[in-house]
Amino acid sequence: MAHLNHDRARLLARIRRMKGQVEALEKALSAPAPDELDCTALLTQVAAVRGASHGLMVELLSEHLRHHVAGPDDAASRESAVEDIAGILKSYLK
Repeated sequence: MAHLNHDRARLLARIRRMKGQVEALEKALSAPAPDELDCTALLTQVAAVRGASHGLMVELLSEHLRHHVAGPDDAASRESAVEDIAGILKSYLK
């Protein structure tokens, strides 16, 4: 995906934030006293991780559609790109 090179720093920053969110969840669940876990905070953090992952997927998918589905002039390339996206979406939406 050479077309993503101009957004690489922004995408990496997004992934690093997601990594930090997941590490915070791991740290909270690894706490020595399970009675001190705040279920609401954990659920909120899981929702934040899911939202961040969804946002990344939407961003990558949008760029892919622009460059590989809307961009090519030949129908065979577009059809192949549509089939790729259909498979990805099928897996993602399970």
